[in-house]
Amino acid sequence: MRRRELLAGLGGAAVVGAGGYIALSSAGGDVTPVEVDLFDTPGSPGGEMTVPVPGQTTVVDLFATTCPPCKPALDSLSSVESDARDVQFVSVTGEYLGDASDRTRSDVIEWWRTHGGRWPVGHDAQNALSSRFDATGLPFTAVVDATGSIVWSHTGVPDADRVDQAIDEANA
Repeated sequence: MRRRELLAGLGGAAVVGAGGYIALSSAGGDVTPVEVDLFDTPGSPGGEMTVPVPGQTTVVDLFATTCPPCKPALDSLSSVESDARDVQFVSVTGEYLGDASDRTRSDVIEWWRTHGGRWPVGHDAQNALSSRFDATGLPFTAVVDATGSIVWSHTGVPDADRVDQAIDEANA
Protein backbone atom coordinates (compact mmCIF):
# COMPACT_ATOMS: atom_id res chain seq x y z
CA MET A 1 0.00 0.00 0.00
CA ARG A 2 2.86 2.41 0.79
CA ARG A 3 4.30 1.88 -2.67
CA ARG A 4 1.03 3.05 -4.30
CA GLU A 5 0.92 6.12 -2.06
CA LEU A 6 4.53 6.90 -2.94
CA LEU A 7 3.85 6.52 -6.69
CA ALA A 8 0.71 8.66 -6.43
CA GLY A 9 2.67 11.32 -4.54
CA LEU A 10 5.46 11.31 -7.11
CA GLY A 11 2.92 11.50 -9.95
CA GLY A 12 1.21 14.46 -8.28
CA ALA A 13 4.54 16.20 -7.75
CA ALA A 14 5.39 15.72 -11.44
CA VAL A 15 2.06 17.27 -12.48
CA VAL A 16 2.58 20.24 -10.15
CA GLY A 17 6.17 20.67 -11.35
CA ALA A 18 5.16 20.57 -15.01
CA GLY A 19 2.38 23.08 -14.36
CA GLY A 20 4.83 25.39 -12.62
CA TYR A 21 7.25 25.13 -15.51
CA ILE A 22 4.54 26.00 -18.02
CA ALA A 23 3.32 28.92 -15.90
CA LEU A 24 6.81 30.33 -15.47
CA SER A 25 7.92 29.72 -19.05
CA SER A 26 5.54 32.43 -20.29
CA ALA A 27 7.36 35.10 -18.32
CA GLY A 28 10.72 36.00 -16.88
CA GLY A 29 14.07 36.80 -18.31
CA ASP A 30 15.53 39.99 -19.65
CA VAL A 31 15.46 41.09 -23.26
CA THR A 32 18.43 42.90 -24.73
CA PRO A 33 16.98 45.80 -26.74
CA VAL A 34 17.19 45.90 -30.53
CA GLU A 35 17.22 48.93 -32.84
CA VAL A 36 14.43 48.57 -35.38
CA ASP A 37 13.84 50.65 -38.49
CA LEU A 38 10.42 52.33 -38.23
CA PHE A 39 8.10 52.71 -41.18
CA ASP A 40 6.74 56.18 -41.88
CA THR A 41 3.00 55.61 -41.63
CA PRO A 42 0.13 56.81 -39.40
CA GLY A 43 1.19 56.36 -35.77
CA SER A 44 4.75 55.55 -36.82
CA PRO A 45 7.14 58.46 -37.33
CA GLY A 46 9.89 56.72 -39.28
CA GLY A 47 13.49 56.67 -38.08
CA GLU A 48 14.68 54.12 -35.53
CA MET A 49 13.36 52.88 -32.20
CA THR A 50 14.91 50.81 -29.44
CA VAL A 51 12.66 47.82 -28.67
CA PRO A 52 11.74 47.19 -25.93
CA VAL A 53 11.90 50.84 -24.91
CA PRO A 54 14.40 51.18 -22.03
CA GLY A 55 12.82 52.55 -18.87
CA GLN A 56 9.24 52.08 -20.08
CA THR A 57 6.70 49.27 -20.10
CA THR A 58 6.55 48.04 -23.69
CA VAL A 59 4.02 45.83 -25.47
CA VAL A 60 5.85 44.17 -28.36
CA ASP A 61 3.85 42.62 -31.20
CA LEU A 62 5.75 40.47 -33.70
CA PHE A 63 3.75 40.01 -36.91
CA ALA A 64 3.91 39.37 -40.64
CA THR A 65 1.69 40.70 -43.40
CA THR A 66 1.23 37.12 -44.62
CA CYS A 67 0.02 35.88 -41.20
CA PRO A 68 -3.79 35.46 -41.11
CA PRO A 69 -4.13 35.57 -37.28
CA CYS A 70 -1.98 38.72 -37.07
CA LYS A 71 -4.97 40.93 -37.97
CA PRO A 72 -7.16 39.71 -35.07
CA ALA A 73 -4.10 40.01 -32.80
CA LEU A 74 -3.85 43.69 -33.74
CA ASP A 75 -7.57 44.14 -33.04
CA SER A 76 -7.05 42.69 -29.57
CA LEU A 77 -4.05 44.93 -28.90
CA SER A 78 -5.89 48.00 -30.22
CA SER A 79 -8.64 47.48 -27.66
CA VAL A 80 -6.03 47.49 -24.88
CA GLU A 81 -3.92 50.35 -26.27
CA SER A 82 -6.84 52.76 -26.35
CA ASP A 83 -7.02 52.68 -22.51
CA ALA A 84 -3.35 52.07 -21.68
CA ARG A 85 -1.33 54.84 -20.08
CA ASP A 86 2.46 55.09 -19.76
CA VAL A 87 2.91 52.09 -22.05
CA GLN A 88 4.66 52.00 -25.42
CA PHE A 89 3.14 49.67 -28.01
CA VAL A 90 5.25 48.67 -31.00
CA SER A 91 4.69 46.15 -33.77
CA VAL A 92 7.64 44.65 -35.62
CA THR A 93 7.89 42.47 -38.70
CA GLY A 94 10.92 40.42 -39.58
CA GLU A 95 9.74 39.67 -43.12
CA TYR A 96 12.38 39.69 -45.81
CA LEU A 97 11.86 42.84 -47.86
CA GLY A 98 13.74 43.52 -51.04
CA ASP A 99 14.59 42.50 -54.56
CA ALA A 100 14.58 38.74 -53.96
CA SER A 101 11.23 38.95 -52.17
CA ASP A 102 7.72 39.63 -53.33
CA ARG A 103 7.35 41.94 -50.26
CA THR A 104 8.45 45.55 -50.16
CA ARG A 105 8.41 48.32 -47.57
CA SER A 106 5.43 49.78 -49.45
CA ASP A 107 3.55 46.50 -49.02
CA VAL A 108 4.06 46.59 -45.25
CA ILE A 109 3.05 50.26 -45.06
CA GLU A 110 -0.13 49.57 -47.05
CA TRP A 111 -0.96 46.54 -44.90
CA TRP A 112 -0.40 48.61 -41.75
CA ARG A 113 -2.64 51.42 -43.04
CA THR A 114 -5.38 48.87 -43.66
CA HIS A 115 -4.99 46.64 -40.58
CA GLY A 116 -2.60 48.28 -38.14
CA GLY A 117 -2.73 50.05 -34.83
CA ARG A 118 -2.08 53.62 -33.79
CA TRP A 119 1.50 53.00 -32.67
CA PRO A 120 4.95 52.61 -34.22
CA VAL A 121 5.57 49.77 -36.63
CA GLY A 122 9.05 48.66 -37.54
CA HIS A 123 11.20 46.22 -39.44
CA ASP A 124 13.78 43.93 -37.83
CA ALA A 125 15.69 42.65 -40.84
CA GLN A 126 17.78 40.26 -38.73
CA ASN A 127 14.82 38.91 -36.72
CA ALA A 128 16.82 39.64 -33.59
CA LEU A 129 13.69 40.28 -31.52
CA SER A 130 12.20 36.92 -32.47
CA SER A 131 15.40 35.27 -31.36
CA ARG A 132 15.68 37.27 -28.14
CA PHE A 133 12.07 36.56 -27.19
CA ASP A 134 12.44 32.92 -28.30
CA ALA A 135 9.30 33.44 -30.39
CA THR A 136 8.42 30.26 -32.23
CA GLY A 137 5.40 31.52 -34.16
CA LEU A 138 3.31 34.50 -35.16
CA PRO A 139 1.61 36.52 -33.97
CA PHE A 140 3.73 36.84 -30.85
CA THR A 141 3.04 39.35 -28.08
CA ALA A 142 5.19 40.22 -25.08
CA VAL A 143 4.83 42.69 -22.24
CA VAL A 144 8.21 43.90 -20.99
CA ASP A 145 8.59 46.01 -17.85
CA ALA A 146 10.72 49.14 -17.53
CA THR A 147 13.75 47.08 -16.44
CA GLY A 148 13.65 44.91 -19.58
CA SER A 149 12.16 41.82 -17.92
CA ILE A 150 9.50 39.85 -19.76
CA VAL A 151 6.36 39.92 -17.64
CA TRP A 152 4.22 37.90 -20.04
CA SER A 153 4.43 36.48 -23.55
CA HIS A 154 2.08 34.62 -25.84
CA THR A 155 2.10 33.02 -29.28
CA GLY A 156 -1.22 33.38 -31.09
CA VAL A 157 -4.01 35.92 -30.81
CA PRO A 158 -3.64 37.49 -27.36
CA ASP A 159 -6.56 37.86 -24.97
CA ALA A 160 -7.07 41.60 -24.39
CA ASP A 161 -7.85 41.12 -20.69
CA ARG A 162 -4.64 39.11 -20.19
CA VAL A 163 -2.55 41.76 -21.96
CA ASP A 164 -4.15 44.44 -19.77
CA GLN A 165 -3.39 42.35 -16.67
CA ALA A 166 0.24 41.91 -17.77
CA ILE A 167 0.57 45.67 -18.26
CA ASP A 168 -0.72 46.19 -14.72
CA GLU A 169 1.86 43.65 -13.46
CA ALA A 170 4.64 45.40 -15.37
CA ASN A 171 3.67 48.79 -13.98
CA ALA A 172 3.31 47.55 -10.37
